[in-house]
Amino acid sequence: MGPILLEDEDALAAEVLSSTSPIRGLLNYCSQIGAVYRLSGFSEALVITNDEFIRRAHGVPLHAFLLAATADLRSSAQAANVAMDDEEVVLLRVTGTATLPDEVTLQHLRARAGIDLVIEDGRERPRPRGEMIDPLTDVAMQTSGLTCDVLGTFYDLDGPGVAHMAFGSDVDNVYASSRLRVFKPWGESLRLIASFMTGPYDESRPRRPFTIGRVRYASTQRRERLAAEAEQPVDVKVDVDIADVIAHKTAVLGMTRKGKSNTNKVLATTTYVYAMEHGMLIGQLIFDPAGEYANVNKQDRTALAEIGPEYVVRYRLGATDEELASDPGLRPLALNFFDEDSISVVWNVVGNYVRRENNAQYVHSFASAIVEGPADPQTRDDWRQVAHARRARMIAYACFLKAGLEAPAGWGLWVPLKEALRTALIELRGRRGEDLSWLRDVPTSRRGDNIRLNDRQLLTVADAIGANFHSDKRHSEVDGWVAVHDHRIEHLIDVLLERKGGGYRILLSLRDGYHSPNASEDYAPAVYRDLVAGRIAIVDLSRGGEGVLQFASERIINLILARAAERFRTGLEPHDIQIFLEEAHRLFDREKFARQLETDPYVRLAREAGKYRIGMIYSTQQVSSVEPDVLDNTANWIVAHLNSEAEVKLLRGRYDLDKFAQQILRAEDAGFVRLKTQSSRYVVPVQVRLFDAEMISAARSARRKPSVIG
Repeated sequence: MGPILLEDEDALAAEVLSSTSPIRGLLNYCSQIGAVYRLSGFSEALVITNDEFIRRAHGVPLHAFLLAATADLRSSAQAANVAMDDEEVVLLRVTGTATLPDEVTLQHLRARAGIDLVIEDGRERPRPRGEMIDPLTDVAMQTSGLTCDVLGTFYDLDGPGVAHMAFGSDVDNVYASSRLRVFKPWGESLRLIASFMTGPYDESRPRRPFTIGRVRYASTQRRERLAAEAEQPVDVKVDVDIADVIAHKTAVLGMTRKGKSNTNKVLATTTYVYAMEHGMLIGQLIFDPAGEYANVNKQDRTALAEIGPEYVVRYRLGATDEELASDPGLRPLALNFFDEDSISVVWNVVGNYVRRENNAQYVHSFASAIVEGPADPQTRDDWRQVAHARRARMIAYACFLKAGLEAPAGWGLWVPLKEALRTALIELRGRRGEDLSWLRDVPTSRRGDNIRLNDRQLLTVADAIGANFHSDKRHSEVDGWVAVHDHRIEHLIDVLLERKGGGYRILLSLRDGYHSPNASEDYAPAVYRDLVAGRIAIVDLSRGGEGVLQFASERIINLILARAAERFRTGLEPHDIQIFLEEAHRLFDREKFARQLETDPYVRLAREAGKYRIGMIYSTQQVSSVEPDVLDNTANWIVAHLNSEAEVKLLRGRYDLDKFAQQILRAEDAGFVRLKTQSSRYVVPVQVRLFDAEMISAARSARRKPSVIG
């Protein structure tokens, strides 16, 4: 079969596999380059070749796939005469050049010819090369050797009604004679090799090949273009099974600006399409420190959010009222600290934050105040606890207001201030002598023991109570209201009035991303609901500092793990969730694991994700900082350029990635990766496709299919 222009790769793939023998079809699109003259130790093949063969094949680069088979296996005329023992094709990978047995003689011929040609070039009328070197000598000088790793064997395996091609990751026999011819595959033959999938298959997760990129052997692509012009392309599509990524760990390694984020976007978009096409709910969580996943940028000219607000939700730190009103897919990544229904979560957030920022005793005392009473009060003591908690909550809100946290428009709080205390405050006046007679006119409960105060009024009253409590003439009504030691109201007042340390200033940083008057609910369970519903949730942290980024992401991860653990304990089917983590060396570093920090959410995630069927796609440029247990349990590897030999050495022993060490160090092309997935049995060098508007268009089309779960 002669060369064919690959206009329709999918149709030709079907043609190759439709052969009576699938492995014969594998040899349809190949150029013969030599023969195996020695199989060494079942793992290495030495190949003899010639410059003319290599020239016709448009080069044989380092790491190129080669095929070794008997000559008759490729010949349709000899199909009936091929021995059963020869019905196999050995897959090789070029690892270097080989010294031939007569290398000394060949080197002598080449050296002598080289000198003669240089001398001849100096003559007035130099003779052409063909007149100086006889054809036999010329052929001998062009003979050379290649060393190749033996990656495994393709062979035919009978299935239900049809034979299919199988692959074993070794050879099960070695013959001494030179029976195997060697071919360089291209076109559909190469595509079948690069996209071949094997291994366990789960019927509940239908196999869904998607094109992650194209074969790329080298940084230099001149001969690749020549091969394409000669209708022998090697830049063929590489398909992988997106199901390999679901519920497994995937490492995306490489220096900054070498395509890690682009790869993640490709994986996220394809996972979305996979879920839609198969009626599955796969939630995807992306922490976006630079805003490049959430927002359109010049490079991509699109963004994941362009799939549509009903399927992609963005949580943004510092989202303004205008942004939230104009963008239906945008939600605030903050809590409304003045929402009484969220007081438990808010106070937990505040406590964790202030303790982390300041280890002083007064800070711990402040955070230990009880601002929430029993959820379902029944007894008299329960109701007493509720009333005391409401007093503490009032002073806590006053601390927030003094620290500059903005209350929602029209906000007000019902506070427990009996008439006797209100009368006393009017007589005592405010902290700075303010007239408090307006307390007679504020809304009052039916029993008269509660009043409603707006933010300005609440702060004024709280200041007045605190000032009198610490005065020389403490009023009995104020003393009785504050001195509820089981709820530690006095510690709240210390912060409000700056009596110890920095006072309310310990809360100032909470204004930057932690609190938003626009937030209507806690973002952590909201993110979890979106994931369970199969949405892509992008946590846009581009406007926040490192502390906010860490805090928000850890809250979400902790909640996901808690819900996943609960489902696991109760025997419920786990939800499919994929989590994308940038700068993973900071999250999975060895010190955290060495200290056995079971409370660290990322340590827990790394150890428990597989049990809960949570997939992780983690990106880093510092392989050495990632805990070895995480690396050991990583199923899929995508390795771009790394500039440190020490980092590259850590890939040794992880499949055959170390064979690409020099290329990983030298080739700085963005998106040029070495790829190993769970369904593949060998590493494939790939140029990852660009995330672009075409991918977004495909995702939009997938969501419109009637059989899809929305």
